[in-house]
Amino acid sequence: MQMMTKRSGERRRAFSLIELMLVLTVVALLMAFAAPNLFSLMSSSSLTAEGTLLRNQLTLGQQLAVSKSADVEVRFFRMADVEAARTDTAFRAFQMFQYDEDGEMSPVSSFFRIKAPVAVSEKYSTLLDPRQSGSGDDLRFGFSSPRSGMVEVPIGFGGSMERADYVAFRFRPDGSTDLPNRAEGDTWYVTLVQGEGASAEQSPDNYVCLQLNPYNGKVSEFRP
Repeated sequence: MQMMTKRSGERRRAFSLIELMLVLTVVALLMAFAAPNLFSLMSSSSLTAEGTLLRNQLTLGQQLAVSKSADVEVRFFRMADVEAARTDTAFRAFQMFQYDEDGEMSPVSSFFRIKAPVAVSEKYSTLLDPRQSGSGDDLRFGFSSPRSGMVEVPIGFGGSMERADYVAFRFRPDGSTDLPNRAEGDTWYVTLVQGEGASAEQSPDNYVCLQLNPYNGKVSEFRP
């Protein structure tokens, strides 16, 4: 008799199906309201991480040029993202190069892909536009910079080598760059944005703008 009473009490303490459904409904509603803010926070975190990585690599490139007394070339690659089924071309990777003993440009860093949802805004990146380079008396080292070229890089399926266009500039052994002076009030910069702001006509709401001083190679970061 006591055992039957105990089991009956246990059944009374359990949740009913209706109560469970109500709890699940409330949880689902809370997640629906929180999801947009959560996704925005995740995208913002990715943007910060990619901006920090690029800034650190630019600083490292300058240090390599000074420590080894040799130019370091920073290349930004325009490519499709075949592994993500994105056929449109955009600046999605960068890598640093330096002359080797044979006088050839060889990689001195990893091949860094800019991870989605972060993208480069070409509209707000003068550093990636060769048409912005100087001419005539404004050339500091006899050639224009930023300049364009083409080389094989690991952008195919499984990291297979394929040819891709790039835009590049160099850090000099004294820590400066080969970038010419620009008009007063303008400078050299590259801007990373969240993916949806890459092609926006108006200024993106969230971005990381890295400004490069052509004379001392200093990299400054600006956020909204």
